[in-house]
Formats: sequence, structure tokens, C-alpha cells
Amino acid sequence: MPIVEFETATGSRLLINVRREATSIFVDQKLTLNYDREGRLYSAWIDGRNYRRGLDNRVLEKQEGPHAGLSYRVRRELSPDQARQFLADAYARVVNYRAALNDPGTHVVSESSAGDAQTARDALERVLACDVAQLERDRATFHIIYKPINILPPDQYLALVLQATEGCSYNQCAFCGFYRDRKFHVKSVGEFQKHIRDVRAFFGGGICLRKSIFLADANALIIPQAQLLPLFDAINAEFAIPPLHPERSGAQSKGAGDALKEWKAQHPIHFDGIYSFIDAFSTRRKRARDFAELAARGLRRVYIGLESGDTELLTFLGKPSSPEDVARLVADVKAGGVAVAIVILVGAGGDKYAAQHVRHTVAVVNALPLDQNDLIYFSELVDYPRAEHSALLHDANIRPLTIGEIEHQMTLMRAGFQFHDFDRAPKVSYYDIREFIY
Repeated sequence: MPIVEFETATGSRLLINVRREATSIFVDQKLTLNYDREGRLYSAWIDGRNYRRGLDNRVLEKQEGPHAGLSYRVRRELSPDQARQFLADAYARVVNYRAALNDPGTHVVSESSAGDAQTARDALERVLACDVAQLERDRATFHIIYKPINILPPDQYLALVLQATEGCSYNQCAFCGFYRDRKFHVKSVGEFQKHIRDVRAFFGGGICLRKSIFLADANALIIPQAQLLPLFDAINAEFAIPPLHPERSGAQSKGAGDALKEWKAQHPIHFDGIYSFIDAFSTRRKRARDFAELAARGLRRVYIGLESGDTELLTFLGKPSSPEDVARLVADVKAGGVAVAIVILVGAGGDKYAAQHVRHTVAVVNALPLDQNDLIYFSELVDYPRAEHSALLHDANIRPLTIGEIEHQMTLMRAGFQFHDFDRAPKVSYYDIREFIY
């Protein structure tokens, strides 16, 4: 795909990168606008600030602070009026860029063919066909197809979300208010197949931007195996997902790496796998053989909310699972050939539980059979509306941790983790749920 650089009559440098999955516009190394193949803006970098637009036209602004540390980071959602103005301003910029490209004084700087230059111009036309009014129509369609998508793991922000369930089967954890507004519902195979068709039609060419498939909502894998396998089969009937062992699927014997490269060359539009949240307390009926069946159908990683290794704190939080439940689940998931991501809720329980939270969580994590395919996420407790954690702390006269104390808690846990093989250790990362917008 071409990367074409133009110099306008006013001396500005305009670089347009047209890829299969997206189009990016760079201006004087000061501004970047990124669009999917349908011309929908999905991210931008303007005046040192990053912006993400959701499919419902919400816009999130992110800015790193002058110093390292969570307290200096800026994460805020623009108001509806600000978001509309932001989208209108971005559109107006592209109108000006197209006018500049049509100016006789503009010329191509890079060694690009006339065809490449025309491809770049065509990409701008797709962007301009998706004006603010069209984005508003898309927003209305999005709300018909999806229930609110409140949260995804950071490595799945560019996933294609398919809602096999709506809501949460438990929905009583004191730190989570994401699903209080809806009843738990499991889609039938017919409902799910229609949902998939609607999702495909909505995304259109923009589906190329999506890297994986996330089976939502909160704990879709609670679905009994006999009902769950047909849903996985429905996904595989519509989307290309690399086989678990590509070297075994061909007529000739090949190494796994070569076989996977060949498969991807034959399937240019594909997803790297299926991912989903899972709860330890609601999946005791699933064993290693169940996860192996799901792995054969594309399941690559599950995200488990350990929250804490401290049983007393879990009870305080209203989390019905125990550390032992998580350990059994992780063992079965891994034995079934599926990776895990462990989520730890830092700051939970305030100062009363801080020391035991660190001590027992480190002990549980160190006992898990984690490897380089797995993840550990530190997720700062954020008291969203309808969550009850703050009220619990207040009623128990417990002081919430400051952001500095939360950072220290993460540092202590990191220092306590002991992985036997450094080269095969899981990746440890920060998970800020305020950064998510779909």
C-alpha cells in the first residue's frame, strides 16, 4: 500500500499512508489523523494530545504528564458538544487537505507513481464521504446492534466485539457497576448469527482494523459447553481464525512458523483468535477438555479477575470466588491449551487491607503456572457510578489509598513476583479502565 508525501503550495508537508486496514494522514509531523477503511475517524494526535473516538461518537483525550507516574496522566472524556466540535474540526481539516492536493502548486515529494497519488486522493474522498452527519447515523446503528460495551482488556481495544451474552450473570461485585442497568441474557444460536451479520454489515471495510474477536459481555464463557460450542462454530463460519496447529493442517509437513505464514497469506483478512472474560466462581463445570475444545475453535486467551489473593478482602468486595477457585481454573485453562490474563485490583479495600492484599496476592500469583503467553494486569480500582466500594469504605471507616500508595502497592507486588524462568515470564502491565472507549 502506498505512502505518498505531498508538499503544498504553502510549504506544508502532507503524508498520506493508505494501508489495507486504515488510512493515516500526517501533517508537518505535528498532527496525525487515523481512519478505518470506511472513512471513520478512530484516533488522532493533535497538539501533543492523543484522542480516541468511539463508535458511539464519544471522544477520549489522553495526555502524558510532565513527570512519570499515574497522578500526572490526563484521561478525560470530552463533553458531547466538545466531541461534536472535535469531529467537525477534524473533518474541516481534511476538506482543506483535499483542496491543497487539488492546488496546482502542490506536488508529490516521495517517489510515488501517479497511481499511488490517486490512491491517496481516493482515500481522502472516503474520509470526506463520512461526515459528521454520517457518523451520527452510524452511532444510532451502533446502539441498535450493541448493548453498551463498557470494558475490554487493553490488548483487546481493537478487537471485534461479539456479544454472545448481555450483562453479567452475577452482577453484585462491589467494585463494578458496569452491568447494573441490564439483565443477563444468553443469545440463542439464531440470535447470535443475526448479531454477527449485523456487526459485519455495520463495520464494512472497517472490519480490517480489528485484530481479534472478543466474546462479550462480562463472562460469556459461563454458557454451558453444549450451547457454547455452536456459538464458536458460528464465529468460525463467518471469520477466518488461524488453526491452533497450522503445521498439521497442510498436506506437506512444515514448521509451525512457516505454516502460519502460509495460512495468513491465504487469508489476508483474518483474526488472530477469540478472547473472553471468565469468572472462577461460575466456571467450575468447565475442565481442561472443555477448554481444549474451545482452543480448537479459536479461543486463545481468557481474562480472569483474581482481584486479590486475600480471601477476607474478596469477601469485603462481594467477589464470590476464592484464590483456590482461581488456581484450579488457571490450571484447567492452561492444560486446555489456552493462555490466561490475571487481573489484580490495586487499591481495593483501602488502608485496612493494603498489607494483606499485597502479601496474599503475591503468594497466589507465584503459585500459578504462568508463562510467556500469559499476562498480569494491575487495574486501579475506580469507583464508577452504581459501584459500591466507596460506600463500603465509608461505612467501615476505612481510608482509601492515595494514588501514590496505589503505585507503591504495585511496586511491592512486582518486587514480590518470582518467575522461575525470566525468559518465559508473563508480561506485567497497567490496566487503566478509564482509557477504554470502543
